[in-house]
Amino acid sequence: MIITKTPLRITFAGGGSDMPSFFEKNDGHCINATIDKYVYVLVKKRHDNKIYLKYSENEVVDTNTIFEIQHDFIRETLIYLGVNYGLEIINWADIPTKGSGLGSSGSFLVGLLNAIHTLEGNYVSKQKLAQQASHIEMVLCGKPIGYQDQYAAAYGGLNEMTFTANEYINDYTANERHEVKVTPLVKKQDELNSISQNLLLFYTGITRESSSVLDDQNKNLMNKEDTINAMKDNVDLSKWLAEHLRNNEYQYIGHSLRMNWDLKLKFSDKIVNEDIIKMYNTAIEGGSTGGKIIGAGGGGFMMFYVERVRQQVTEGMIKNLGNYKIMNFNIDHYGSRVLLNVES
Repeated sequence: MIITKTPLRITFAGGGSDMPSFFEKNDGHCINATIDKYVYVLVKKRHDNKIYLKYSENEVVDTNTIFEIQHDFIRETLIYLGVNYGLEIINWADIPTKGSGLGSSGSFLVGLLNAIHTLEGNYVSKQKLAQQASHIEMVLCGKPIGYQDQYAAAYGGLNEMTFTANEYINDYTANERHEVKVTPLVKKQDELNSISQNLLLFYTGITRESSSVLDDQNKNLMNKEDTINAMKDNVDLSKWLAEHLRNNEYQYIGHSLRMNWDLKLKFSDKIVNEDIIKMYNTAIEGGSTGGKIIGAGGGGFMMFYVERVRQQVTEGMIKNLGNYKIMNFNIDHYGSRVLLNVES
């Protein structure tokens, strides 16, 4: 029996530039960090030819009818890895993850792959886990997403990521057409904790399927010059923040979040609504130097950079707007890891 523990993630700048629709023509760059909120996956071999699945639903199929599995990520992962034996898979998380904007689908896939590879006695690198998860989600399941979620989940920590296209290679399915480079920006745990203490993360209470927002953003990144230019500015902002983080100038996170907010509004008209805008303006009034919606937009979590002396005021003002819940967290230094490995 194997249990894996895989972190969720937040993004500071450059989100969206990890989508092939953008970086195949313009190099992408983003800064993100994993947090100490996790997705867990348990896998256990069975002594029959049944596959039992337990997530928000329950499924049971035979090993020769894997294609009948309704959960597309699990179905495509088992087919991709050539699983032909009885198996039990259970998935749960520290927080409700559907529509959260915290990259839960990428975390689940990385954790599932890590668990099955470990069950089969295979060591797989962080890069390989991220590559396989990206391939399954983007190609086999056809999701209109980018690469940052899977790489963040696999690597962990606070990193800058660059996304480039190798135009001379046409084999997309081999994950060689796109190159992702992950570079840690802040390595010491006490410094990561210090950054975490100046960030407030609020749940908006709104869940949404990111695909509708990302579909619209994808089309705009291919067709609308204003959106493309805004994303180029977002990449420049991400590179600017990376330089400040390398110099331990963490206060610039707030300024980057504020500039990112203005840019992200140009990506799609589905990213925010009146309640989210009111929440943002209230946080700025309360003392935040900047904030942004996490993930594709439309709901999920809002993050604000607030110096600790102003946090109580800011938190109180936001909570007065409605039933917004704060989620305490620290930046996680590790990526997906095996929590339990025992013979069943």
